[in-house]
Amino acid sequence: MILPPAPLEPPGATQTLRLASGAELWTIPYAALQQFVANGTFTDRRLLQLAANSGWPDDQLRAALAKPYAVGLVPLANFLYSPAGVAFLQQQTQAFRPLLARGRDLRVEGLRAAILRNAKGGTISSMGILRELPTTFVVELGGPATQRCSSLPCENPQQCTSTLSWWAFLPACLQAAAMNPAASAATAP
Repeated sequence: MILPPAPLEPPGATQTLRLASGAELWTIPYAALQQFVANGTFTDRRLLQLAANSGWPDDQLRAALAKPYAVGLVPLANFLYSPAGVAFLQQQTQAFRPLLARGRDLRVEGLRAAILRNAKGGTISSMGILRELPTTFVVELGGPATQRCSSLPCENPQQCTSTLSWWAFLPACLQAAAMNPAASAATAP
């Protein structure tokens, strides 16, 4: 059995998601995300801005962030460690600032570890993956756009490139890849 690496910070750290725009850097606490998903209220104005710029109605976004997807840990790990899975993780983390440890970029390893820790119970969700991040991820809002992994059409262009839309679609794409590794290998970038 493949086990994820030891966390760099305790999972569920209060600074789970950071956003950068130029010289400005801010944190959206996990508790603010939880509150939004639970009851639709905002205690963080940056989260309010992210939700407003997601292209989705709040109720649909909240449901998507909380939705659990059934996955098998072994098939998911097999995908994430395969060449197609590594390519998928590289593409999915390109909008994030590199997480460096001893000069090594740990974006792929960090996201993979969070996904696998979340999958131990047989399900994954956007909120679960965020909770399990081993270190703070910084989304570069002025850099490459976050591209959601789904090829479903977007009713609004923001639905294809917003940070929250990316998080909402990630578990569904992972479930599909773990359930059908041959198809995911054929569609990997």
